[in-house]
Amino acid sequence: MSTARPASFTALPLLRGRNPLARRAESRHGFPVLPGAFPAIGHMPAMAVDALDLLREGQRRFGSLFFWAQGFGRWQLIYASNEAFSLFKSKALDSSYLTEGGLGHLFGQSLMAHDGAAHRHIRTAMNGPFSPKGLDAAEVGAVVATSVERRVRSWLGRRDVRVLRETRELALEVMFKITGVEDDELPEWRKHYEELMLLILNLPFDVPGSPRRRGLRARDWLDTRIRRILADVRARGETKGLLPALLNARDEDGEPLSEQDLVGNLRLLLLAGHETSASIMAWCIAHLAESPAVWRALRDEAMSAPDLPRSPADLRRFPYAEAVFREALRLHPPVPWDARRAVADVELEGRTVPGGTHVGIPLILLSRDPELYPDPDSYRPERWLGRKEALSPLEIAQFGGGAHFCLGYHLAWMEIVQLLVALGRMLPASGPRLQNGFPAPRYLPVLRPAGGTLVRFDG
Repeated sequence: MSTARPASFTALPLLRGRNPLARRAESRHGFPVLPGAFPAIGHMPAMAVDALDLLREGQRRFGSLFFWAQGFGRWQLIYASNEAFSLFKSKALDSSYLTEGGLGHLFGQSLMAHDGAAHRHIRTAMNGPFSPKGLDAAEVGAVVATSVERRVRSWLGRRDVRVLRETRELALEVMFKITGVEDDELPEWRKHYEELMLLILNLPFDVPGSPRRRGLRARDWLDTRIRRILADVRARGETKGLLPALLNARDEDGEPLSEQDLVGNLRLLLLAGHETSASIMAWCIAHLAESPAVWRALRDEAMSAPDLPRSPADLRRFPYAEAVFREALRLHPPVPWDARRAVADVELEGRTVPGGTHVGIPLILLSRDPELYPDPDSYRPERWLGRKEALSPLEIAQFGGGAHFCLGYHLAWMEIVQLLVALGRMLPASGPRLQNGFPAPRYLPVLRPAGGTLVRFDG
């Protein structure tokens, strides 16, 4: 058992008025506003390095509803209650804000940004290829296993491995392998995806060299390459694999996906699929390095199996590896908060929230609710073992909920469990070891360990 470390920077001095530039506490639409916001950039500095403490302090001081400032005039009403999960299924709120501004350039063509008929069309068409049956038919498990084993083998005997960089390389390779990108093109794709990530910051400036301009340039480059790949698959008449399955997919009315739907959603899947998986892989390795007992239990399970799991059904043979994954995901959800926008005035806990308000769903608070998870800040994979009941929607809230539940859930589950089994089978008995202490979290653009985290794999 281990305890997740707090960040080295704390937002609490800002909240307690020690920041001379901070705004005073105020209210907005009758709801309290967290103090400590800077002019123009709001709470972004604290959100970036200490969002969990910031949210907890807001919950302690103001209860379940309070605003924080996301910078540049953007406000979000945090709903710090498990009831916030119900917003994923509420028709009184939607995801339309993802079609606007910098976020619109990134998400606007994807199923994440749409609701109703537009969302159903894309989702019902894409569900099949990403279901366990669809992944099996496309032989995705075997493709992923080959990349995982090769990457872990490259770590053997190394002392100073930058773990997040390595897991990013692995996760990106996996996503590209299953979508037909050749090995020699990976560095160029990687560079453009790093630039594309800048759009998540949603900064309002659009001038040469700005994050938005760089992100837009990267998006155009990626879209051109994705269209080229789709054209090649069509020309070759391929029938097996994830891309042929998507090209042949039909919605519930028998309608195919448009070229725009395919390009926008593939771009997002490549981005989200590798960035979120890479983060969880890195956190899993950090916790294994800090927790000798967890490492031994994982290794025992992995060594008792004949091989890596190669299908979603095979994952059931590795309950401890799955528990290691789920506990790291609980403590470090890559998307620490999600949001919906009120379509019209909506009532939350007997109070009126004006239409147009962005309501934040703090997944990281839901994941550390002491009523659901005793000793919530401790890393305890055993809490997921020996269960007779299925996981509840709230227990997998890190993947979203309702119609927008993560399309890549089964792929991420398989990929990360494969990595854990490979580590258990291929590393020396001593396991991974942290070189510079347990990593501090970085919350933007996704929740990930600090990039300088070093791990030894040399036995």
